[in-house]
Amino acid sequence: MKGSYILILRIPKSREHKVGKLGTISFKKGYYAYVGSAMNNVEKRVTRHCSQNKHVHWHIDYLLTISKIKHILYRES
Repeated sequence: MKGSYILILRIPKSREHKVGKLGTISFKKGYYAYVGSAMNNVEKRVTRHCSQNKHVHWHIDYLLTISKIKHILYRES
């Protein structure tokens, strides 16, 4: 199923963290929203984001190493 999704993330403490080629970025503690789309299978994409054992590839993968997913919203398109 094609669709879009939003991951609501919580970073428990302020910190600096390397995010791929973007370099080191400062993140304040708090909640963040990541909006993504999946042209083939939104369920597989969200499952990948929730997985603990994955290759760090996209910018969100770097952020997920220092945050927890609190909510997931998605919409079929």
